[in-house]
Amino acid sequence: MNITNFSEKRKKMQPSPIQLEEEYPEHLRHLYLAEEERLDEEEEEKISHKTPFIRRKQKMSSYQKTKQEYERIKEERARKREEFLKDKAQREEALKIYKEKKMATYQLLKRKTKKGNNNQPSMFLSSSLLFFTSSSYSS
Repeated sequence: MNITNFSEKRKKMQPSPIQLEEEYPEHLRHLYLAEEERLDEEEEEKISHKTPFIRRKQKMSSYQKTKQEYERIKEERARKREEFLKDKAQREEALKIYKEKKMATYQLLKRKTKKGNNNQPSMFLSSSLLFFTSSSYSS
């Protein structure tokens, strides 16, 4: 068998590239194009849903293991610190609000009566204080 004949046979066996002519009837062209778009979208979805190839983990050296452990501990410490700071800020804010309410109550109760007696706060102020504090607890 001659080498040239073999290469010629191989050329003959290869399929020629398919040339598609997309000449649709004018009144049906929009239907064909819509179907083609739908098929393209389905194909893209199939490609996107494929699970990526999972490589087998290579054995890590002791340095890599130590470095990975250090990074994990570092991240955990940073997370705990951030959580602590957030809780601290919330406590400070709650304490500030509590002190403001307490000071407002004190200012309301320390007012003198019309006669100038500061040992007895006016009855209206006391009753209004009771009313406002009870309404703030209910809401």
